[in-house]
Amino acid sequence: MTQIFLTGATGYIGGEVLHALQHAHPDYEVAALIRDKEKASKVLGAFPKVRVVLADLDNVDIIEEESRKANIVIHAASNKHIASVKAIANGLAGRQNAYYIQVTGASVLAGPEVDNNSYGEPSDQIIDDLDNAADLRDIIRAYKDRRVVDNYILDLGSSGPKTAIIFPPIIFGIGKGPVKQRSVQVPSLARATLLQRVSLYLGRGLSRWGIVHVSELADLFVKLVENAVNATPSPIWNENGLFFAEKGFESFKDVASVIAKEAHSLGYIDSPDSVKSMNLEESNVVIPNGSVFLGTNGQGRASRAKKLLGWQPDGESFQSAVRETIIAEAAQL
Repeated sequence: MTQIFLTGATGYIGGEVLHALQHAHPDYEVAALIRDKEKASKVLGAFPKVRVVLADLDNVDIIEEESRKANIVIHAASNKHIASVKAIANGLAGRQNAYYIQVTGASVLAGPEVDNNSYGEPSDQIIDDLDNAADLRDIIRAYKDRRVVDNYILDLGSSGPKTAIIFPPIIFGIGKGPVKQRSVQVPSLARATLLQRVSLYLGRGLSRWGIVHVSELADLFVKLVENAVNATPSPIWNENGLFFAEKGFESFKDVASVIAKEAHSLGYIDSPDSVKSMNLEESNVVIPNGSVFLGTNGQGRASRAKKLLGWQPDGESFQSAVRETIIAEAAQL
């Protein structure tokens, strides 16, 4: 019986992954790390077969023990909590038939812009996770202090569990998880648009990130889990287990334009062309670390999943999801 240990089940990504796994493979046994009894009851209300592990990321002994019980560990709760990552690695140590999937982020590509304090500017750098895997590894290695978890997992090598790291870009869409269903970038920009009655972008707004619907991202996790369960031979683990997840790229000025058009069509702002630039300080008010998440380039092409796993991100359109997000944000104001 496939046993999965999942962290982040009450979060946006982890909740969607739990939803996708439970619907695609109800036979899988899932243990979910949840720190709050109230949230645990919501998870069990939606997915009564889940085994709740009441603990948080600092309970490393519990995390290590649950990892030892599992065939597959999915760490969707954090990409910065190194103690929990080490606990997972300890629980899976020496088990080459076990699998560890870690979520991180496409901001891995933003290092040079952060160093140069350059935001909102275009870049011609597109890193393909299949053709440029070595370049991606070099980028991770170049920022060991900022990408501690990514580097730790790469350092595990091939003597322990098979590993994969997923680098999501801008995630959009309302999630189907049992607790948190809101993303970060698009909802924050939509809320700012509703409050200021103008859609915003940072600087010249020419920096670009990939985009992916949350359900499409969850499907990538499912594809990886299925590959692990079936032990399908393919170069998708360990040093090759680096996955972007995108179905195209959008500049932040274009994102702001889509938000403006949809907000206008819904009657929330006066013009479909109500778009303006903001500065760094303003961007950090819209969203914490807005300079990075709204002003850098995160152009990672997801060739590995598409070509080797058959991943097809053909779900809800960006424009349609933006419209739903604006309606949801308006309801909270």
